[in-house]
Amino acid sequence: MGWLLGAWASAGLAAEFEPARVDLGEGIRMEPRIGLEYGYDDNLLHSGADTLDSQYLRVLPEVRVLFGRRISHLRVDYLLDSTTYFDSSDDNYLDHTLDLTGHHEFTARHRVDANYEFHKGHQARGTGIAEFDQTDEPVEFTSHDVTGAYEFGALSARMQIGGNLGYYQRTYDNFRERSQYRDHDKFRYGATFKWRMGARTRLLLDLSETDTSYDRVEPGELARDSKVTRGLVGLIWEASAQSEGRAAFGIEDKRFDDSGREDFTGFAWDIAFTWRPTSYSTVDLISARETKDPFTDGDYVEESRYEITWEHFWQTRWGTSLGASYTDKDYTGDDREDEITRLRLGVIYDFRRWLRFEPYYSYRDNSSTRDDPELNYDKNQYGLMITVAL
Repeated sequence: MGWLLGAWASAGLAAEFEPARVDLGEGIRMEPRIGLEYGYDDNLLHSGADTLDSQYLRVLPEVRVLFGRRISHLRVDYLLDSTTYFDSSDDNYLDHTLDLTGHHEFTARHRVDANYEFHKGHQARGTGIAEFDQTDEPVEFTSHDVTGAYEFGALSARMQIGGNLGYYQRTYDNFRERSQYRDHDKFRYGATFKWRMGARTRLLLDLSETDTSYDRVEPGELARDSKVTRGLVGLIWEASAQSEGRAAFGIEDKRFDDSGREDFTGFAWDIAFTWRPTSYSTVDLISARETKDPFTDGDYVEESRYEITWEHFWQTRWGTSLGASYTDKDYTGDDREDEITRLRLGVIYDFRRWLRFEPYYSYRDNSSTRDDPELNYDKNQYGLMITVAL
């Protein structure tokens, strides 16, 4: 479904769908594509009480432009996400995402990476800061995310040392009577240490700190400003024909500036692994445990996520994509624990090198220990995604 959208299924190695790049000269290449999705959603409001269903049409034009070569290059990705609901125009939205990624190698030992992402997005009704509020349209926000990283040490050397800096800002665009208290920015910095242990295995030490500041304090509430420190130790499996990934485990410490809020110190992990048992089959496993700031009530959310996807091409032109995820959210400062289960089933048919069809079904179950219809519901979606490229 696209580079920026973060689809469940990734392009299979045996797939016939291979978009062409347009050579614009002087090391500049462009790859445009467009996705068209027609579907049905049986719970637009994300509620177990007042339900609203509708058919919808989603249009997803994308373009990627590449400048330069391996040693020094810049990649520009742009995605427009426009969705129209036939029976509920109040839920229509138009999102934009612009992603700039640069890489430069001064020598074999010195390299830098930089990334900037602009996102003008939305939170659907019944989610995010509108979890308990009956809004008449989606909540809109604008975010900026800038990251820079430097690494010393040849890729073939036994050791590499790196450092990184980042800044994130989110501002909500509507429902300002409530959303103004969720405008915030984050300043983050960290260091990494990698030590080669085998032909394709490295030991990883990852240290980071994130300072979060909110623009305003809601009347009658405590300040949410905090500092999160993480230290993870693990292994990196470098890319091969069959597998790649990383698994790191450690400690996370979250401290609030206001002593009235409860701090956290506990176990954390970050796992991302890809396994390719054959050239036409790919399994992805992602799992993480971390603390997050809640959109509504509470001091923090201790979140554990588990996600697995499997894409398999049974023949050259057609395959299946299966995905399942489970998220456990344990709230501190609010008597509540949520469990979210998602399933997705899709069939992929590559009609031509430049044309892909994918009918799919997705299901979401939201269950909470808090007896509230806004937190206990299920949601079904059916659709057909058509992707057209050059």
